[in-house]
Amino acid sequence: MKDKERIEQALFSDTSRYDDIMAAPRHVSRAHLPMPREDRAAQFAPFAALTGYHKLLAETASRYQRKHYLNQAEKRVIEKQVAEMQDHLPLEVKLEYFDGQSGYYQEYSGELRHVDRDRHKLVFTDGLAVAVANLRKIRVQES
Repeated sequence: MKDKERIEQALFSDTSRYDDIMAAPRHVSRAHLPMPREDRAAQFAPFAALTGYHKLLAETASRYQRKHYLNQAEKRVIEKQVAEMQDHLPLEVKLEYFDGQSGYYQEYSGELRHVDRDRHKLVFTDGLAVAVANLRKIRVQES
């Protein structure tokens, strides 16, 4: 701690370089009126947009800490299953997927209506859309 104090003392306490201007009066423009305090504060308002950003990141990270990220082999198995199902729609399927809102895995059974290849999502007749990247297990239910 003493090293830190010594460094700070050396860096910030030596004002001898500014002795010539320390007693000088502050410049006041004759051409412009002084800016009101409210306007001066407004100049820094764009930085307020970042307020809470780190808290949001921490909350999102805590939700996703329970997510199991698939390895390449597991991803290929899921993608192959989805591709095979696409030719036989509609299908009753049961899946296990990660819900980013709750931060937990959910089980779901429903009728798969459409595979949205552009958005990489499975769309069900009840309106649920699940990202293929969030799938952990998927299987066709026997009817």
